Amino acid sequence: MKSNLRMLTALALGALLGAVGCGKAPTAVPGAAAQESNPPKAAQTAQDAPVSPTQSQPAARTAAQLAQFHPNEAGGVPILEYHDISPTETRWGRSAAGFRRDLERLYKEGYRPVALQEYLANRIALPPGKSPVILTFDDARESQFRYRPDGRLDPNCAVGILEAFQKAHPDFRARATFYVLPDSAFGQPKFAARKMQELLAMGFEIGNHTVSHTPLKQLSDERVQAELAGCVAKVQKMAPQAKVESVALPDGIAPRNRALLASGAYQGQRYINRAALLVGSNPAPSPVSPRFDPMRLPRIQAIEGPMGITYWLDDLKRHPERRYVSDGDPNTVTVPRAQADNVDKAKLHGATLRVY
Repeated sequence: MKSNLRMLTALALGALLGAVGCGKAPTAVPGAAAQESNPPKAAQTAQDAPVSPTQSQPAARTAAQLAQFHPNEAGGVPILEYHDISPTETRWGRSAAGFRRDLERLYKEGYRPVALQEYLANRIALPPGKSPVILTFDDARESQFRYRPDGRLDPNCAVGILEAFQKAHPDFRARATFYVLPDSAFGQPKFAARKMQELLAMGFEIGNHTVSHTPLKQLSDERVQAELAGCVAKVQKMAPQAKVESVALPDGIAPRNRALLASGAYQGQRYINRAALLVGSNPAPSPVSPRFDPMRLPRIQAIEGPMGITYWLDDLKRHPERRYVSDGDPNTVTVPRAQADNVDKAKLHGATLRVY
């Protein structure tokens, strides 16, 4: 019986080698946290990890995917930073036409939006060959989420554009994190609570951008906590179900005591951040990269010019080996053998590493 089992195993391995078409079979390495048999709860919600047809029988498809899609889940992930969606291009504004062009380009070049929490948990659920992109919007500006006088969603605001694009391209999920200044109320104070609740219902995340947008380095430890806890308190008053678990640093500047970014409290209100986002200016590392630091995540400003969105999308197009490419299974991390040293096994969070 044991002899027959060994023979069957050898035959299966030989078939896999032939399908991959390279001299070495993919190597499976259990994750450092292999006891975590299920993805973290945040990555299992309907909005964060939709069922994909690519998730069925992943082991049987792996060899064909390697040959066809050349996955590299150690590559970089663009986190795009938007502010205004304005009639024209400005220093901090992307025109509505420019935003639509961004979405079209991302779609055509194989990018698909993922929730920030999927990225942080290393549970990126995309079809094989696709690449993640994370959309973020700062300041809770009216141009991001606006109602027209008749009460309907403005089709030229960011949410309206994303909603329409998803309808036209059902495989492009409308996912983003809105880093809010809660008193800004998306420019329409009487609709503030309704907008917060609708963002969550549509599958978006709400993040912390402090109360006053004061650079945190200028503040005492007590005032830093007041800014971060105060934002959470105001958001949850409008949308009690909101989980505010990441912060976009005002002007990209951290407090002197960086430990206060991760957690703290003020007047009985606690906050916990799983990530802190900067202002610039390059793609973020893969969540399994040795360089991945969730409390120092770089973003790409969605404007034109040096180090802007076009610069970096062009760079990733010229150098596809630098780009994260999915293997189609959120429970495995697949990388070319040349990228094996760019994987920190302690960051797999229960996923299995495959090297080919």
